[in-house]
Amino acid sequence: MPKKTVTTSKSRGKDKFAEHRRWLAQAERAAARMVSAGGSPHPTVKVGAVLVDAKGRLISMTANRFARGVDRRRPERYRDGYKSLWINCAEQLAIVAAARKRANLKDATLYVTLEPCATCAGLIAEMHLKQVCVPVGAMRRYSKLKAKYKASIEIGVIKLNEAGIPLVPVDMT
Repeated sequence: MPKKTVTTSKSRGKDKFAEHRRWLAQAERAAARMVSAGGSPHPTVKVGAVLVDAKGRLISMTANRFARGVDRRRPERYRDGYKSLWINCAEQLAIVAAARKRANLKDATLYVTLEPCATCAGLIAEMHLKQVCVPVGAMRRYSKLKAKYKASIEIGVIKLNEAGIPLVPVDMT
């Protein structure tokens, strides 16, 4: 019996994840920007998010950061246990930016460098985005992520699943 050959989308000359990788790379760049240019001020957990409409056009791109007008230079806001109270999630900010533009989020895709927390997953479910794409092993890349945030992400993944919003892992290599 002849050996069956498995043909992948890459081997046929078409990589169905190339577009996902491109947008996730944009999200990574958003998180890594200088703070003065909208990058993340978080010392260890820099998260970026890109929201793309159904036609593949950029709606918004942002990083986790302080809300506009809130003073990010005050050192007490970076103390352990307080950062998460001051810094807004990238996913929230991307959706808010889309709302400001009155963008059509029907069948929109969110690209984010870390799986959404429980709060953001709830917001994503309410907006009923088409899908959320994250790099494979995203949580492992954030080695300083505290246990309470890992638990929040686990709940977030459950929320997305129950809401019928696929969490798509994307191999960035």
